[in-house]
Amino acid sequence: MTKRRFRAAAVQTLARLGDLDHNIAIARAYVEDAVRQQAELIVFPECMDTGYLFDSPAHCRDLAETVPDGRFVSALAQMAREHGVYIASGITEWDAAKSKIFNSGVMFGRNGEVACHYHKQFLATHDQNWFEFGERGCPVVDTDLGRIGLLICFDGRIPEIFRSMAMQGAEVIVDMANFFAMDQADMWGPARAYENGVWLVAATKSGYERSIYYPGGSMIVDPRGRVLSKVPYDTHGLAIADVDPALAGDKSIYAANDKIADRRPDTYGILAAPYEATPVYRIADKPLIPSQSTAKVAAVQMHVAADTSADDVFDMMDHTAKLGVKVITLPEYAFCTSWLPNAAVARALAAQTPAHALRAAAIARRYGSLIALPGVEAADGRLYVTTLLIGPDGGEIGRYRKTHLTAEERPWATAGDTYPVFETPFGRIGVMSGYDAVFPETSRCLGVAAADIILWPAALREPFERELLAVPRAEDNRVAIVLSNRVDCAYPGGSVVIPPNGFPHWDINVVAPRSLKMGAVMPKHIDLALCRQKLMIPKVDMFANRLTQTYAPLVAA
Repeated sequence: MTKRRFRAAAVQTLARLGDLDHNIAIARAYVEDAVRQQAELIVFPECMDTGYLFDSPAHCRDLAETVPDGRFVSALAQMAREHGVYIASGITEWDAAKSKIFNSGVMFGRNGEVACHYHKQFLATHDQNWFEFGERGCPVVDTDLGRIGLLICFDGRIPEIFRSMAMQGAEVIVDMANFFAMDQADMWGPARAYENGVWLVAATKSGYERSIYYPGGSMIVDPRGRVLSKVPYDTHGLAIADVDPALAGDKSIYAANDKIADRRPDTYGILAAPYEATPVYRIADKPLIPSQSTAKVAAVQMHVAADTSADDVFDMMDHTAKLGVKVITLPEYAFCTSWLPNAAVARALAAQTPAHALRAAAIARRYGSLIALPGVEAADGRLYVTTLLIGPDGGEIGRYRKTHLTAEERPWATAGDTYPVFETPFGRIGVMSGYDAVFPETSRCLGVAAADIILWPAALREPFERELLAVPRAEDNRVAIVLSNRVDCAYPGGSVVIPPNGFPHWDINVVAPRSLKMGAVMPKHIDLALCRQKLMIPKVDMFANRLTQTYAPLVAA
């Protein structure tokens, strides 16, 4: 089917609890306004028919509608048919056949037919008071506007849901939401659009409903993560933008890489494993000793360059360990003058790795620290982009071989195929190297494998790798992220340690301004108990609440 541009509208408004007539009138007014502005896809927020904060499950059941003949959904179907447009909305649904109430999303086609029907999967605390977990998987449907997938609010906090739709060819994701916090709009929406290369049309409420404040944040985001239109906070209105679904076919990143084609589904099997069969389940109730459950970690922004030598790098590592840092991470290819080595340079670097490991081991022993040493490893006639973990006794704890290679690394490097998590005196530690972090599967595999801390030696090439992906990689998995970046790469500096619960403000450039200084050391104390505690809010566990039976697209070849 030939793709064409169309206009989308995301509605920011507020439903009135239990007042169907009022809510239908609101919907009709916005549909007419959006159609006047030539919108062909109009999206309303979550539970737009009934409101959201019910008195009880019985109250919710009394208000819930059936699909497709409930009053609100019938009215939307009639509006879609009358104007020849697509209309999507969140609804409170009673499924008589299952005798269950679902937090649902429904999209009507131009003729008023149900084009897509979705159940919210990742339920917030309030949801679990009255709704059942979704049973419709991650649907994506073909329309004359393109391939469209539906999700609801908190679903966007679980990377597997967005990704499963992208893997089914979704070009546009419709999000019907009740955002409680600004970061969900400002960071997670653009982050999911960017990492999957898809359009996002997100509609949320604004105002107060009983004990909940909805700030707003309705927006339309392009496949590069750029916000094209957004309704201001604390107001009602429409976000309007032209959507070109063909742009979602371009998954390119860097000079010659692809965010979808470069995935390694053969290595992601743990993501589809039942929670009870995973390491993160096995440690969930394992006690910690408070006095032994903190680790001082640091990203050391230091590498060999025109005016710095390997001796300078080791001196900075020594100074950092001397001040009590117990986990030290260097940037990618730290002992190389190039952030993007060719085959000859990589071979020379591999020859130096054993000597570098011995020098790092001496520092580790001297101060009882763990040092992550990124470099190149020669083994069995092959070269690997490898990070060695050297323990406080000077011995090797383990090594990680980079799994996702850039186009420039593939001619000389062999990719790894596992995501090991190492038990250390300073917590359970995993590594993702450079390009690995672009793929949410990497950090999720490490999270499911019960990592407390993920070390990220990097040579960043795009601003959004730091600005949109770094904090979600920590918060999605409730792990500490230690990002150590070079100062000579395409997007230099900005090394940072991100705690498992993120920062007080969503914008990483506000809370951790990007330093470009060679030799900058970014330290932070990490509470391992906070890393083991995987609840985002009460009853919302970032791993236990995953519906892994719906993740088949993630591991399909």
